[in-house]
Amino acid sequence: MSTIHRRMRTAAGFTAAAALLLTGCSGTGSEGSEGAEGSDGEPTVVNVWHGFTEADGKVVQAIADDFNASQDDYEVEIEVNPWNVISDKLLPALKSGNGPDLVVQGVDAAAGYIEQKAFASLQDFYDDEANETDTYDQHVVDYTEFDGELYGVPMGYAPFSIWYNKTMFEQAGITEADFPETWDELFALAERLTVKKDGEATPEIYGLSLGDKTNSFLPTILQSGGGDVVEDGEIVLDSPENVKTLQWWRDAYQGGWGPTNIGLADAVGLFTAGKAAMTWIGPWVASGAEAAGIEVGQFATPAGLEKTATAAAANYWWLTALGAKDEKVKAGSEAFLAYFNSHESQVRWALEANYPPNRTDITAEELADNPLIAAMAPQTKDAYIALATLPGGATDVNAELDTLSVNVDSGTGGDIASLLTATDEKLKEIVTPFQ
Repeated sequence: MSTIHRRMRTAAGFTAAAALLLTGCSGTGSEGSEGAEGSDGEPTVVNVWHGFTEADGKVVQAIADDFNASQDDYEVEIEVNPWNVISDKLLPALKSGNGPDLVVQGVDAAAGYIEQKAFASLQDFYDDEANETDTYDQHVVDYTEFDGELYGVPMGYAPFSIWYNKTMFEQAGITEADFPETWDELFALAERLTVKKDGEATPEIYGLSLGDKTNSFLPTILQSGGGDVVEDGEIVLDSPENVKTLQWWRDAYQGGWGPTNIGLADAVGLFTAGKAAMTWIGPWVASGAEAAGIEVGQFATPAGLEKTATAAAANYWWLTALGAKDEKVKAGSEAFLAYFNSHESQVRWALEANYPPNRTDITAEELADNPLIAAMAPQTKDAYIALATLPGGATDVNAELDTLSVNVDSGTGGDIASLLTATDEKLKEIVTPFQ
């Protein structure tokens, strides 16, 4: 049994009741959209669900509109819902036959749906040379493999990087030549940018705001030090590499350059409010900063003690069992996926939605109109999905890691080795029932 298979087979949050929910999956949502050579002569409708509500969502709609105009066989219809609403309604909608044919989800969420046979394999899509899947970033594609077959198609895969306030950098005389290549250099730069009033303990402006209560934060730091939280489905938190990394991290955090015990939204909020010179986040921060009147720059997440590693914000397209049931709908779904990841569409996706392209054959010159994304695209190779092989219990695992992270950063809770041992034992208790 492959690691990915074990992870997906045991994903948390899906019960036997969910499996029964999909039994038969005999709804009429897709089959009711007879088209492309259908008896009524109308195009086959492909129903799509996603949760993007900002500029990225508008670009998805624009690409869908272009796809619809490019041919007469298929019609993509998009329904936008908040991500939590999609999670709540997806299984019931599939059972009733009113669900989507294509849906956007992360790898961890998709794992359970695949086990319950709510998502169908897209291996034939990858096997068709006409779809140009050989141009896709293989590092990104590999996360969707289940028992030797590929189920997901790249949608939006963005590395976290360091975003900075250009005005603050200019005022401090910081140029590209000063951009840090290691975390230690970044800490030094953050201390240089921190502004404190005399006698005040809390800085007026932090040099760097990090969401240390974020599920991708601690795994990323450990990976940069040569360790991890989980490997091949097994908890490996209590290791010499991790002790060394977190002791180094605790020591660095005592410089007072950043707050502790905050989530990602709060960390970014400090940045967009002009209360932090730098933050660590995905490319969507650019639009928020622009709205706040802040001109931003970006550079790659620096190297840790052993290597460069950063978090990936990752979403994929998934074909549902409902979409796969009707051959015309399945063909239309795959035609749209190929169109979305075509060369032309991916240039547009990168330039307008602020996501690195999913293809490796798009040049920096083609992205020149969006220099931030042009610079970010090569960073994808160092971006990893946190806890990708975790065998269930992700919510409880993340809660324990958040607590550990805050205890490390704040210097509370005891010595690093003891904290790691205690957390390791708790994580194993959480995931053992799923193994």
